[in-house]
Amino acid sequence: MTSTDQHFLQRCIQLALSASRAVYPNPYVGSVIVHEGKIIGEGFHEYSGGPHAEVNAVTSVKNPDLLPHSTIYVTLEPCSHFGKTPPCSDLILAKGIPRVVIGMQDPNPKVDGGGIKRLRDRGVEVVLAQDPSPFEAINKVFLCNQLKKRPFIVLKWAQSADGYIAGLDQEGKGVSTSISGTVAKRYVHRLRAFHKGIMVGKNTATIDNPSLTTRQFYGLSPIRLVWDKQLSLPQHLNLFTDSGETWVLNEIKSEKEGTTKYLSFEDLTDLPHVVSSLYQTHKLSSILVEGGTNLLQQFLDFGLWDELHLIESSKSLGNGIKGPILPDMGIPDAQKKWGEDVVSVWNG
Repeated sequence: MTSTDQHFLQRCIQLALSASRAVYPNPYVGSVIVHEGKIIGEGFHEYSGGPHAEVNAVTSVKNPDLLPHSTIYVTLEPCSHFGKTPPCSDLILAKGIPRVVIGMQDPNPKVDGGGIKRLRDRGVEVVLAQDPSPFEAINKVFLCNQLKKRPFIVLKWAQSADGYIAGLDQEGKGVSTSISGTVAKRYVHRLRAFHKGIMVGKNTATIDNPSLTTRQFYGLSPIRLVWDKQLSLPQHLNLFTDSGETWVLNEIKSEKEGTTKYLSFEDLTDLPHVVSSLYQTHKLSSILVEGGTNLLQQFLDFGLWDELHLIESSKSLGNGIKGPILPDMGIPDAQKKWGEDVVSVWNG
């Protein structure tokens, strides 16, 4: 692996990140084709079911006669099986590309070294990056899906300086309370745009009546998931009256009514089973859990999370609904001030 190889692999990462969440449940992949030190083709995997990065890169080459004298770079091992598209390893062989440089091996059991072996068996020089971590970082969702067989889970909540996530009314009931400022709210909407699903509990749905969309950031809005064990949520909530898709996790029925899908589970308290089913049965690759305290605490207690984003306001409420109790996680992996608020991020 030369410094030149590393340079072109870095360009592959940039290309891979050009894709939106539409690529899920597939990985982010970028590819570059180089002839005599110059890029002659580029591509990335744009959406699930669409052409893979290698296909787009090969197609972009204006002079195909150069391919047998070129190197193709790709962030992830070329596939070796038929899915929605043919194997990319076969395309590389068919085009006579003699050298392939790969960022990381594909953990998908359908590939998992098969693409590399296929190429090497046919005389192609295959080089793997010595450090796969940059390539793993861009595909943390995909790796979680493949290795843990569940969605990538992100916990997020905002709390006041004195630890409350919402205020109380005169009767001691929770009321919708604006905790974070405008800039941090845009940060949250950006988070939403990068997740396939967004989850709240019954109390949050009732008290806040949220829309859970990406109104303040471009991109797709996530599928809304709400816990409602006995189906007692009022139907006038935004989750049921706007045009967005909502999944209701319950213990009574499984059916679809318009844009609302009811998913029945025998035991909603079995959180690991419920969450695993959302990926294995319903192909939900990532979930942003936004509240409330009880639901977030369940995920924390089960250790069922991959990232945690805590937004802390400088404002105090004095009383209210306390936020979840954090385990001892040490200092955050990242921390940044967003407007009036501080966002701390931990990796699970």
